[in-house]
Amino acid sequence: MARVPPPRVVTKMKKTGTTRVADHGVFAVDRLAYEGAPRDVFVFTCPDWCNVVAETADGAIVMVWQYRFGTDAISLEVPGGVIDPGEAPAEAARRELREETGYEADGFELISTVEPNPALQGNRCFTFFARGARPAGGTSFDDLEECETVLVPRADVPAILDDGTITHSLVVVALETYLRKTSG
Repeated sequence: MARVPPPRVVTKMKKTGTTRVADHGVFAVDRLAYEGAPRDVFVFTCPDWCNVVAETADGAIVMVWQYRFGTDAISLEVPGGVIDPGEAPAEAARRELREETGYEADGFELISTVEPNPALQGNRCFTFFARGARPAGGTSFDDLEECETVLVPRADVPAILDDGTITHSLVVVALETYLRKTSG
């Protein structure tokens, strides 16, 4: 295993206060104060998220097209979403796969945990690999959500990562990790 030396000079700052300045449901804005800092810092407080790279028995990846408000565009993604309070990440992954695609799988293996944007957010995104995905019924979208399921052959995943078809950074991380951990 590769080893990277720990920092010699950089240290964790001491937080002296947190004030909630806005709550918008899917995220909140907090003002943080730190000892010795020249000014306060603002962060987004978001729940943890999950992604699912679900592979069918014949090697296709279950993906969804969906509209994204932030980019005002249609995005090709793996299924995923918010982990509900008290819900285990693996259970959220099972739920999101079923809700967004109508697919189920027997086993869910955690393949990565990343921090989406540690400069502004403290949440994590858990990515699961689900083998043997299969249709199991209808979808159940959240309000303001509509997904269209598409099966993408595993062999095509590197090309759609390289040609810019997939632009969602957390989906890129999920698929790159999946390809690296399941090759050979």
